[in-house]
Amino acid sequence: MKRLFCAVKIQPSEEITDTMDHFRESLATERINWVAPENLHLTLKFFGDTPNRELDAIVQSLQKAAALSSPVSFSINGCGTFGNPRMPRVLWFGIDRPHGLQTLYRTVNKSLEPLGYLPDKKVFVPHLTIGRIKHLEDTSALQELLGEYEDTAFGKVTVSNFHLFESILRPQGPEYHILESFRM
Repeated sequence: MKRLFCAVKIQPSEEITDTMDHFRESLATERINWVAPENLHLTLKFFGDTPNRELDAIVQSLQKAAALSSPVSFSINGCGTFGNPRMPRVLWFGIDRPHGLQTLYRTVNKSLEPLGYLPDKKVFVPHLTIGRIKHLEDTSALQELLGEYEDTAFGKVTVSNFHLFESILRPQGPEYHILESFRM
C-alpha cells in the first residue's frame, strides 16, 4: 500500500522562497505546518492509500493523459486562505491564467475514471499550499501579511511534465518521492 498523488512540481523562485520565509518568521508563534519550498506542487489527483497492484494501471492511464497534453504556462500571483476567515485552514499562493492547468486536470482525471478513480466533487482551484494552519492566536498578523502580498506577482511558470508521487507521512512533515514522471 502506498499513499499516492499526481501533481505538477513547482520549482520556487527566490521571491517565493523569500516570501515563504517572511510568512514563517512573522507567524513563528502560530501553530502552522509549513510546506518545504522543495515540496511545492499543484495536485491534479489525490489517490490516498493505494494497493500496490493498482500502480501499473495508474501509470498506464497517466501515460495516456500525458500523450494527450501539452506544456502548460501560468502565473503565480497573490496569496490567500481556505476556510473560515476567522479560522482559516490553508494558506496558499494563487494561480493566474489556470486554463491549461484546468485542461490538464480534466485530462488526467478522465484517464483515471475507467480505473474507478472519479474526479473530486469539489471544483478544481489551482493553488500552491504553503502552510496548513492548526491554530491561530492572532488572525490580524495573518491578515496583515495577506494584505501585503495579495497583489504580488511571483512570476510565470511553464511546466512540461507531471509526476506520480508517493507521500510518506513523518512526524517532521511529509516526504515526497517521485515514482514516475510523465512528459507532455
